[in-house]
Amino acid sequence: MKISCTTPSVRPEGLQMVKDALEAQDFPREDFEWIVCSPFKYEGADKWIEERPKREGDFYNLTKAFNDLFKAASGDLIISVVDLIWFPADTLSNFWLHYDANPNACVGGIGHQYEKEVNGIPEILVWKDPRARLDQGSFYEIYPIDLELCLTSIPRQGILDVGGMDESYDQVAALGEKDMCLRMEKLGYKFFLDQSLEYKALRHPRLNGEKVWDEHYQKGCKMFDEKMAGLRDGTRSVNVGYIKDESI
Repeated sequence: MKISCTTPSVRPEGLQMVKDALEAQDFPREDFEWIVCSPFKYEGADKWIEERPKREGDFYNLTKAFNDLFKAASGDLIISVVDLIWFPADTLSNFWLHYDANPNACVGGIGHQYEKEVNGIPEILVWKDPRARLDQGSFYEIYPIDLELCLTSIPRQGILDVGGMDESYDQVAALGEKDMCLRMEKLGYKFFLDQSLEYKALRHPRLNGEKVWDEHYQKGCKMFDEKMAGLRDGTRSVNVGYIKDESI
């Protein structure tokens, strides 16, 4: 398998748009799979994984869901695709071209938010991706924390090399993927943004409300700073051990 598309979701209504976009891809269908992890049964993907229950103190299950998706993936290249987004038919092909040129490259697309869905595609722009810029061309290297997993390719081997995401980030909001990317950078993986890979996202409210999410995000920032300090001084391993590389 060349590509594994992975989607964590808690929104049943958010998956049809992704399914339609994947079915329209010009990349050979036999060369990619779609895996969904959710708390509800979903039969529209090639594989479905039931979301694990929360542990004591958890805010959500996102990093656990990502890790379970990564474990189930068989593709050389993992493409993270969130729900409620639409993307063009050549997206997977272009991600694969980047991987073929540089197997150590993690490549992100950019995406703006739109107000409503019209014929399966988000329309009426309401928010622009702040990473969009004109001064460095359409493809350029970025700092690892600027990579977002909305629509992004990551070599499966890189995820195995660092043991996946640190699941303690489920106690807070966000930053688990930033932590993983910075650990991958320590091993020589590079991060890029390709502005020609543009997706459209349907704007939606946070399930727990903005205030609650912001409170947990601030806690996450403190956790992130502490973990990065450990990475810098050598008291924390690059490999967090949540995913094992069975080939070793």
